[in-house]
Amino acid sequence: MEGSFTTSVICPVFIGRKPERDALYRLIDRSRSGQGQVALVCGEAGIGKSRLVAEAKAYATAHDFLLLQGNCFQVDCSYPYAPLLDLLRAYATPNTLASDLGSFAPEFARLLPELALSLSESLPVPLSDPEQEKRRLFVALTRFFTNQASQRPVLLVIEDLHWCDDISLEFLQFFARQCTSQPLLLLMTYRSDEVQSSLRRCLAQLERTRLSKELSLESLTRTDVGTMLEAIFVLHEAENANLLDTIYPLTEGNPFFVEEVLTSLVSTGELLSHGGFWERKSHTGDHSQRLPVPRSVKDAVQQRTHQLSTEAMQVVTFAAIAGRRFDFAVLQQVMHCDEDRLLLLIKELVALQLVVEVSAEQFAFRHALTQQAIYGAILVRERRSLHRTLAEAIEELCVTKLLLDTHMADLAYHYYEAGIWSKALEYEQRIGEQALALYAPQAAIEHFTRALTALHHLTQAQPSHLYRLRGQAFETLGEFERSLSDYEHALEAARAAHDRLLEWQSMIALGFLWTERDYEQAGGWFRRASDLAEKLADPTLRARSLNRLGNWLGNTGRAEEGLRAHQEALSIFETRADTRGMAQTLDLLGTAHAFSGDRVNAVHYLGQAIELFRTLGDTQSLVSSLAMRAVQSTSETSETTFHALRTRDECMQDAAEALSLACQIDSLSGQAFAEIALSYVHSSFGELGQALTHAQEALRIATAIEHQQWMVVAYCGLGDTYLLLLQPALARAALETGLSVALELGSAFLSGVLTALRGLAYVLEHDLSQAAATLTAVMPREQLPRTLEERQIAWVWGEFALAQDEPIRALQRAEHLLASAPGEQRTQPIPHLLRLKGEALMALSRFEEAVQAFEEAKRGAEMRHDRSILWRIHGSLARVYHLLKREDQAQNECASAREIIDVLARTIDQTYLREHFVQAALQSLPSAKPLPTRRAAAEKFDGLTEREIEVLRSVAQGLTDVQVAEQLMISPRTVHSHLNSIYSKLGITSRSAATRYAIEHSLS
Repeated sequence: MEGSFTTSVICPVFIGRKPERDALYRLIDRSRSGQGQVALVCGEAGIGKSRLVAEAKAYATAHDFLLLQGNCFQVDCSYPYAPLLDLLRAYATPNTLASDLGSFAPEFARLLPELALSLSESLPVPLSDPEQEKRRLFVALTRFFTNQASQRPVLLVIEDLHWCDDISLEFLQFFARQCTSQPLLLLMTYRSDEVQSSLRRCLAQLERTRLSKELSLESLTRTDVGTMLEAIFVLHEAENANLLDTIYPLTEGNPFFVEEVLTSLVSTGELLSHGGFWERKSHTGDHSQRLPVPRSVKDAVQQRTHQLSTEAMQVVTFAAIAGRRFDFAVLQQVMHCDEDRLLLLIKELVALQLVVEVSAEQFAFRHALTQQAIYGAILVRERRSLHRTLAEAIEELCVTKLLLDTHMADLAYHYYEAGIWSKALEYEQRIGEQALALYAPQAAIEHFTRALTALHHLTQAQPSHLYRLRGQAFETLGEFERSLSDYEHALEAARAAHDRLLEWQSMIALGFLWTERDYEQAGGWFRRASDLAEKLADPTLRARSLNRLGNWLGNTGRAEEGLRAHQEALSIFETRADTRGMAQTLDLLGTAHAFSGDRVNAVHYLGQAIELFRTLGDTQSLVSSLAMRAVQSTSETSETTFHALRTRDECMQDAAEALSLACQIDSLSGQAFAEIALSYVHSSFGELGQALTHAQEALRIATAIEHQQWMVVAYCGLGDTYLLLLQPALARAALETGLSVALELGSAFLSGVLTALRGLAYVLEHDLSQAAATLTAVMPREQLPRTLEERQIAWVWGEFALAQDEPIRALQRAEHLLASAPGEQRTQPIPHLLRLKGEALMALSRFEEAVQAFEEAKRGAEMRHDRSILWRIHGSLARVYHLLKREDQAQNECASAREIIDVLARTIDQTYLREHFVQAALQSLPSAKPLPTRRAAAEKFDGLTEREIEVLRSVAQGLTDVQVAEQLMISPRTVHSHLNSIYSKLGITSRSAATRYAIEHSLS
């Protein structure tokens, strides 16, 4: 490890507060033009008032302002004119004070004793009336400041008014009225939580006379604090998120507290620099590892607690033991006092700004650091005793199960900290299970870890179910190694306890975990679990084993076997009326039908599963089913199958809900899958830029948690989108990376799909030898397909045959794939296969048959709303119509293709990708012959004839029907007929709309 900071950690950039900063900039600009301004910046200690003022000072300096600043200090709160004296002394050096103050020096000599020694002239005789003398000084000070402002604009800053003496406040109030016509901004700051009576009166007077503008600073947002961390340290992304999770709740967005806590972390070695990055020591699940409380905070809290009475100190001590928030009833129970007495004691705490009232029943420390500072000052042995006292008091008050459930986390925490291990084990386990059920995996990990620690202190055997549950929480967070370790411990503990059910559960958990990394390992665990279920003769366990095994079979290229396993499992669950088992099986049946290529049934079964998961409240399963239904509803990998024909809105709703739910339950693997679904939906409906963005985000998340399955699918989505963007080289790079991971994972299905797309990329690059080698490695050219991934490869073999000028082979391949498409939707056109068939027929000079194939392909693409294949089909039709000498139809098809290309291009964000796509797509279309002038005009202006365009021009000039008729030498009736035709073609109903169209199309 490298060295650490030796000085305080300071954020080097200004963060947040942009509206407030801009407001100050505007006030400075106004004051420069001679409109005097008064601004107040308020907020709690450390909130960033001085940092904001520093921005204002820098801006004013850049605009040639004179900066004058006086500061109030706590020790000077009863010293007359303290901030003004501070300002005057800062204005000039001790040796030049008299000369710098000039004619004002005699007036200020009574305030500045050191000034009198350097004056040669006699001092003004003080007036007998103190009030008149005060007024004379007020006027002298005002003249001094306005004199400075007459030479150049002035920014006059007074910091920390909450410590200001009364006479200075009175002067500032007086001066605010005098500077309204001067190029001067009076900028003052104060702590909103420490306003004394004199300051309160001053602020009220300023507000009544509307002399000032107040800027109240709130805490920084979580995002702002994250930006602070990034500005201060170079952190890995995950480390930044973890540190933010720790820092933000403790500091509550107070920037000074953030910097102070970070300084403490560095100085205590909790945060160290290593290899150019900063890393924090890990303390997973250990609540005893608290962040160090900065010394500045300790000192501030100690100053306040020293002012408390003995009883109030006892109350605040118990409150600190209770936590950030504490219940009045619990405090009353442990203090053994009546309500009125306790209220008086709490009022002491409120008066000293230590606590605030949350509700009639609950109070809270003003800051988390306040609670921690008081807690840290209590001896460890005393803490344990106090924790036990609080825990027992809470148990006494929890007379109902509802109350007990409400205070479960408090009881778990206090008994653990008290070292009462049997009670700690009971409550930590219950609250951990509750957290897991509520999809709070991080909280579940902490509670299960503490439960295991309690067991260790009780010298009891480690139960299998605790390890399994914690492993499940780790798995949700994408922590593969920790999850694997816990599942292995669970299996070992189950075998040691001869608990066959827990042994089976651990095997299933291990198999499911390994599907992320290694399908061979996963299959081994699923088979062992299935064998154990057979020995136990438990139908439910057998059905659940069949489900896991069936899903594994589908992923490894044995879709039919997988389907049979799921159908047998569903029969068992239906017999036993097991709703959860039925829901899980229907979900897996949907996936199995997807593996076999029956997308329509896949969506049907997934829909049934989704309804049951909603009823059960199973959010985690709902995420997976919604994302899978979205994917199965898209055109991607449906090139050789029937389509579910769901709308874009339906698909988007599934994917967006999946992402929202995954974020709610902190499931990173769920988020990755949902991002994949969003990518596929956008791609399917021709929104290529968004498709690329979501695929990249899915890959980022999957890579971060090392979820190989979703990494592969994300690479697949990227490759597919690049192919649609006509970027085969970029597609190959993504597909080859994904294929290497898929082979390592052992997924025959994903390997096959990636191979098909990679082969297609080579075909598009006209590298037919590489295409043949790629495809042959998985499925020889003459082999008939049996699975969905093999159908994908067979389709690419057809495209290969076309590229190699073997149309008969291409036609045979297309017809076989059309005839063998899985499912019962025999009348639904499959556009990719029909286009392949049409291209083969066209190459064989069977033009009319080709037209029929292309028209059917077009109908299928329109049913799917798949623009990416539709523009190609229009291009194919243009070519065949050109060969048939039907030029009008050829031109229409080319125009349709160009229109779709333009729509697709507008969805592509990156300029290079967009321009390349347009150029490559247009080059693939047949060359268009020049249109006759009349027809070109008609196409340009939505089919309007030349005469209709003339009428439209005249109408846009404001002419009536009679005037148009006279100008064009036609009858008014003919003008009326032309107008009706114009309205019909343009889809409008009025002359004003016609005029607007003419203006927009430069016809006016």
